[in-house]
Amino acid sequence: MEQYLKTTFDPETKIWSGINMSPKFGPDCSIGKVVLDALLKEPDHICQICYHNGKQYTNREIVNLSICIALHFKDLGLQQQDIIGICASNSDYVAPVFIGAMFCGLIVSTLDPSFDKDGIKHIYGITKPKILFCDGGIYETLKEAFQEINLESDIYTIKDHIVGVPNVTNLFKEVTDKTSFEPVTLRDGCHQTAVIVCSSGTTGLPKGVSMSHINSLNASSSIRTPGENINFSYSTLYWTSGLFTQINCLVWNITRVIIDKPYNAEEFFDIIQKYKVTYIITPPSQLAMSLASPKLEDYDLSSLKTYFCGGSAVPYKLVKKFMPYVPNAKFFVGYGMTECGSPVAYGIPNSCNGCIGQLTPRTKVKIIDDDGKQLGPGEIGEICMWPQFPWSGYFNNMEATNSMYINGWLHSGDLGYMDENGILYIVDRKKDILKYNNFHFYPTEIEQIIMEIPDVVEVCVCGVPDIVSSHLPTAAVVRKLGSDLTETEVYDYVAEKMAHFKHLRGGVYFTNSLPKTASGKYLRRDVLKICEELYKNKQLNR
Repeated sequence: MEQYLKTTFDPETKIWSGINMSPKFGPDCSIGKVVLDALLKEPDHICQICYHNGKQYTNREIVNLSICIALHFKDLGLQQQDIIGICASNSDYVAPVFIGAMFCGLIVSTLDPSFDKDGIKHIYGITKPKILFCDGGIYETLKEAFQEINLESDIYTIKDHIVGVPNVTNLFKEVTDKTSFEPVTLRDGCHQTAVIVCSSGTTGLPKGVSMSHINSLNASSSIRTPGENINFSYSTLYWTSGLFTQINCLVWNITRVIIDKPYNAEEFFDIIQKYKVTYIITPPSQLAMSLASPKLEDYDLSSLKTYFCGGSAVPYKLVKKFMPYVPNAKFFVGYGMTECGSPVAYGIPNSCNGCIGQLTPRTKVKIIDDDGKQLGPGEIGEICMWPQFPWSGYFNNMEATNSMYINGWLHSGDLGYMDENGILYIVDRKKDILKYNNFHFYPTEIEQIIMEIPDVVEVCVCGVPDIVSSHLPTAAVVRKLGSDLTETEVYDYVAEKMAHFKHLRGGVYFTNSLPKTASGKYLRRDVLKICEELYKNKQLNR
């Protein structure tokens, strides 16, 4: 990856650019055709290993299952650009369902099975899939959600099947001649929508982000590293990291290890050790929980060559703490947004908090102030991105699309700057910046300092409203199991390291867990509600 990271700056336009190299996949591509060609080149290659049941699937087996599903979609009369849903964990048949949909030119609308009924109603009320595949454990919730929004869609279970409910294995009919099967030619070409994924949802209800075939293919290739042959991530297809991991492994004949359960530290370590995993991608919350596990030292993680971490701010202290356990790995942190498709910048982290790295090929960045004026090196403003390929917008939401996709530039809502060497730094979300006595403070900056404390596993900083001072910096903290870390120790550590207006005057509150989106990002608004209640109780008890 590193050889393709080089940023140039035009002082006249004040625009930074990644290197201009040809994309790996051109205008004639489709996910279905590229994947089929790749899998058939090495039919006996082990494509997928299921940790939860020990089953292994060759490319040939995955192709045969995918063709069966594609033919079933055709029998049902589904046409190109019809939408199907996948709301499932990483179980055996998710890949064939996804590939079968790509063979037919269908659009896949993804959700994670951790979503509640309101979240399901919101997203599938927008995309309205004609068929949905789900885990049996969420079937009743989905059925109720669909009834409440008057969505008459067939629901198939993809694992944990239920008597009387259609399931994915019903689609695996015997096909005598699979060699003559050909994926469809895309009606609208490579920019046709392939997948609808969710925006982050950290500041409001998520929106449906349309991703094209060409963007998905090239974005998946951008996270590939030399020597990668065994890949693992907990991310389901709901996350872009899960989507890109799936496509990347299929296209480049990389073995993907999957597990149909949420993150668990011991299972995470065991998967790496057992299968000699070479590449992993996680959010920083999973990195933090791995470090907090008392079992970390019991496993051999030396097979790892690449650890890619992203999705939210990655404190360097976490990376530094984990490095001794993965002696042969390089760490990369990445920055981007779902709407952009692929990472905008990534690099090897250093001791400077917020440091990301150089821009990726074919991307551009400008930094603007509140009046839209473009800023130069070292000046903090909103990060705007020019993606590799045109964005298709939010599904059925032109108003929201136009509010952030302006003249080809995506307005991220993130504050940051580019330095003299073309390295991108992230400061915080624009909406998260708060004031104490007219001094601005950035929650992420305070979080990174608190994460330096050895017994801190996770932290989220917010601002409790105050009639005199506007906002009081406040921290919700998850401690290591058995830790006797005190609120005073956390407060004093921040007070020693940071300016007076960043001191935790709203308090430090210990909790067993922090509210997160399904993608692992902290829900700061929900953390604030918790902290406000605890702050109020503290004042009453004084």
